[in-house]
Amino acid sequence: MTEKETKQTPAQIAAKKKWNEKNREKNRLYRDKSAAKNFILKMADKDNLEELRALIDERLAELEESE
Repeated sequence: MTEKETKQTPAQIAAKKKWNEKNREKNRLYRDKSAAKNFILKMADKDNLEELRALIDERLAELEESE
C-alpha cells in the first residue's frame, strides 16, 4: 500500500517510522518469534518438532548454567 491508500495521517506515519527506527531489535524479536510460532503450529512435521525440542532443551540447559 502506498501512503495515499492508507487511512493513516502523515503524523501517524512519521510516528510509526520513528518508533520502528528506535526499536529495531524489538521489531526483530517480534518478527522472529512470530515466524517460529507459525512454523511450529502450521508447517512443522514430527521430525522438525523433535529437532526443535532438542535445540530448546539444549538452550534451556545453557541458560540454567549461566544463572
